[in-house]
Amino acid sequence: MDNDYIKTLSNEEKLIFLKIFCCLIRADSNIDAEEITFLKKIAARYGVDTNTVIGIIKTPKINYVDEARKITSRSHALQLVKEMCVMANIDNDLADSELDVVIDCARAMGVEDEKIVLINRWVLDSLILTKTGQLIMEENNG
Repeated sequence: MDNDYIKTLSNEEKLIFLKIFCCLIRADSNIDAEEITFLKKIAARYGVDTNTVIGIIKTPKINYVDEARKITSRSHALQLVKEMCVMANIDNDLADSELDVVIDCARAMGVEDEKIVLINRWVLDSLILTKTGQLIMEENNG
């Protein structure tokens, strides 16, 4: 996925994104290894150190809706929704509880339901194309 938006995020916004991602991972009470790997990759892309990420993960209760309301940039809100959709779909099982987190955060940032559906469809299509390409190129087959 495109990383150019990361340069435009403040440090506070990066931490907000990570907090929300942690809530999303916890939402279905089934923390998948792919989700943790994805979280670590995002933290590295954001330039957030491991200790900070561990601190966020260990935070018992994060109000993700309040955190989402702090994102005031429309483009940042859309990027957050996109990244949340990637994370929610990475384990090939979008649980209702994960979907609730995505929708609640998106609405808190003023993102319309129709836009959420479009972003999620785009993410799913991208994931399918990537997996198809890997099969065609005989990558990750063993």
